[in-house]
Amino acid sequence: MLKKIFTTDIQIKLGAVILAILLWFFVVTDIEYYYDLDIPLRIDGLSEDKAFNNEIPELITARFRGKGHTLLWANMTMPLSETGLVLDLSKTKNTQVYYLNQYYTEHPDKFIMPRDYKLDLLHIVEPESIWVSVERMAHKELNVNVQADIEPALGYMLVGDIRVEPSKVMVHGPVSLLNELTSITVPPYQVSEVDADVSISLPISLEPSQLFSLDTSAITLSADIQSIGAVEYFNIPIRLDNIPRNVEISVIPQFIGLEAEGGLDRLLELKPEDFIVSFDYRAHWNQNEQMYVPEAILPMGVKRINRFIPSKIEIVQK
Repeated sequence: MLKKIFTTDIQIKLGAVILAILLWFFVVTDIEYYYDLDIPLRIDGLSEDKAFNNEIPELITARFRGKGHTLLWANMTMPLSETGLVLDLSKTKNTQVYYLNQYYTEHPDKFIMPRDYKLDLLHIVEPESIWVSVERMAHKELNVNVQADIEPALGYMLVGDIRVEPSKVMVHGPVSLLNELTSITVPPYQVSEVDADVSISLPISLEPSQLFSLDTSAITLSADIQSIGAVEYFNIPIRLDNIPRNVEISVIPQFIGLEAEGGLDRLLELKPEDFIVSFDYRAHWNQNEQMYVPEAILPMGVKRINRFIPSKIEIVQK
């Protein structure tokens, strides 16, 4: 018998339950309630040559009175509407305290809310007051500091320096706080086993973010990663350095070859004249020796010289 009650006329019974729920919802939401909602605090009237030097809350909590369905609808849609309390700073001195309930009483037109909400704003719950401090807006170009650790994979190397673009960023903010800043520090970036070029956008900001604005919100960090190879170069002239005026010497041979190891793409771009091979007389001359290993200044992208061709040069003092 009990089973028959629950298994017959299911559609009719389900419809009755749904109708009862809708009737209950209509009755409950048609009752008047008091409810606290967060609304935006909007700033108006601050001149372009002024800046805050303290943080202002973006939201305030206000108590409303209205029917349940209106409050429910407002709670869901208010963030998308133009609702808010507009704080007019056109007559603000350098420092001023605004008591929000008093401000709303004196300037009810500064509270903006769509008419279809049909809600009454009773009072501001919190904060009760807001301290506003403004000063001259300043502009300063700051260096961008990035702590980047890029570790190439085995058989690869970093060619050149890690590049940051832009390396400087224009910042706007209160003069007293901006004068204390010398750079913008980006959170550390670390990556390992890299076998391809790196190019990544990193966000930048200054705290407190509400007080500063930056001309750009991100920088690009890039690195040239190349596979390691070796290339031979020939006919490189040998330069003689720091020879006393009264000393005459000669070098045999006058031109030398070498095998350079480094980033392969970079090596293929280099020419023999990009290398400087030299012998420093003052630093290395020994009258008991004639054969010497020369020195080389490495172009960017060259990791080391594997060998000279020939391996040594002869220095003859006449």
